[in-house]
Amino acid sequence: MDQTILQTLFLDNLEISAEIVKFCNTIPEYVQAEREYNKAAQELMELIGYERYSEFELALTNHLSNEVRAHYLFGLGLRRELLTSLTD
Repeated sequence: MDQTILQTLFLDNLEISAEIVKFCNTIPEYVQAEREYNKAAQELMELIGYERYSEFELALTNHLSNEVRAHYLFGLGLRRELLTSLTD
């Protein structure tokens, strides 16, 4: 399949992010977790200052993004193996 089409559908589609936010806001556990995170983040920022907190948050976001990506790719690999085994 053409990479340009996939990029347009999934990476360049600004509506996807908005839809994800709307979906997450329908999950009470997510809303509560976000509220608790924001409170804790504000408290930490007040203790260590904005600059140091920003550095920490950037490092944490990078780490978690890579971990989520690994889980996603691992899951895709398992699904591919399962589908391949079913078609053999």
